[in-house]
Amino acid sequence: MQVSINILTDGEIFLDMLKAVIREWYRSPWEHERQRARYALTLYQQALNVYQEYLAEAKSRAETGYNTDVDRRLVDDMQTRLAYWQKKLAELTGATAQGEVASQA
Repeated sequence: MQVSINILTDGEIFLDMLKAVIREWYRSPWEHERQRARYALTLYQQALNVYQEYLAEAKSRAETGYNTDVDRRLVDDMQTRLAYWQKKLAELTGATAQGEVASQA
């Protein structure tokens, strides 16, 4: 079985769900929950990589095409959304790294 997620249309809810899983289970006392959180973190990073690749393609198409105001707005919106989700990833990994240090101390 294979599942596909359209990051452009369903990315917000998908990344929100992954973010919730990571926050909830990363420091869980149960290994199976920590494993799920690590998997969610991997999916989150993969989704951002896909989004970043698509953004680069969209930006290139806009620059080589007519580069209308609509094109620039779409690319700007995509860059803003990517920056937001990258910031959330940094917050999550920072929080998880602190959690690891605290649990090892």
